[in-house]
Amino acid sequence: MGLPSSLESYLLLILLSFLNVSTIYSSKPSKEEAVLFGGNFPAFYVIGDSLVDPGNNNHLPTMIRANYPPYGSDFEGGKATGRFSNGKTIADYIAIYYKLPLVPAYLGLSDDRKDTISTGMNYASAGCGIRRLTGKIAGKCLSLSKQVDLFEETIEKHLKTNFKTPYELREHLAHSLFMTVIGVNDYAFFYTRLTDANDFADELLHKFLKKIEKLHKLGARKFFINNIKPLGCYPNIVAKTVPRGSCDERINLAISIYNEKLRRSLPVMKKKLNNTSFLYSDYFKFMLGLRGPSTNQHSSNLLNTTGPCCPLDYDGSLTSSCKRRSKTCKAPDSTHIFFDPRHPTQLANFMYSIACFDERTICHVV
Repeated sequence: MGLPSSLESYLLLILLSFLNVSTIYSSKPSKEEAVLFGGNFPAFYVIGDSLVDPGNNNHLPTMIRANYPPYGSDFEGGKATGRFSNGKTIADYIAIYYKLPLVPAYLGLSDDRKDTISTGMNYASAGCGIRRLTGKIAGKCLSLSKQVDLFEETIEKHLKTNFKTPYELREHLAHSLFMTVIGVNDYAFFYTRLTDANDFADELLHKFLKKIEKLHKLGARKFFINNIKPLGCYPNIVAKTVPRGSCDERINLAISIYNEKLRRSLPVMKKKLNNTSFLYSDYFKFMLGLRGPSTNQHSSNLLNTTGPCCPLDYDGSLTSSCKRRSKTCKAPDSTHIFFDPRHPTQLANFMYSIACFDERTICHVV
């Protein structure tokens, strides 16, 4: 699925331990499952944050960028495209699964290129979130609202040139897949010990669902919704916990409240929005599963699940993030779950695709 051939034997070991064949659906899938897990989508549109940003932030005045080595060391040609990993993101692996081209960064395309692409766009922007002001302290980024506006711009200025009739365009949008991965930065920037977890979750969910409604109004019908990651177990957090390496359960609990509200809201939205399907992904559960049997214990597997590959000597401070001259691990896809303090390695992203599409333990049709 796109990993270096030198890792073949290692990945075989990983997959044998990670893949539980008993969880693969053996019964005949429903029509909706057949479409969302095995459908032939004409296009893939991505809305999100740094987990799936393929390089939009390269074109924005911001300090949050990844367009320099050692980022991209295991990507195609070893190029630092702006992806916050050593290689492919989960959006890349989802595109591969559905036999689509890797979705390009919208801001990196000329108007002529935008006119000719009909297999999808990626609007994700590192640092941003559901709230309009999230991440703006570090510079400009594309909020959820702005990303949806850019999708509307894509329809009006570019997609309409690709289809002869409004009906063909509507059919294209109705059969395309729309993925969202957003919300963690709202917690990272705005959630404090004085914040009411329920109120904060309700506010974010209300704003998020309003944008899902707008996407539906614009023609989207098939959604791939990821919940929010367990921020409290990421290297930038666990480097400062006591004991060091343990998860911050306060922030994880707050995020889990949002995730549960999100999960419960999707069947309601499905009834509210005509002909809409949701594939829900429990990214929170997936990342906790990589950590090990207990969120406050180091994993017993062979991978480093608490420290980043870059920088290899990480003290938890903002100044020790992954930089051009940072000392890194030698083989991130055989040693680490995290490439930098806030983002997973290509290996972890590949394992996500296995858990979602082959095991189907973290992804299910609502």
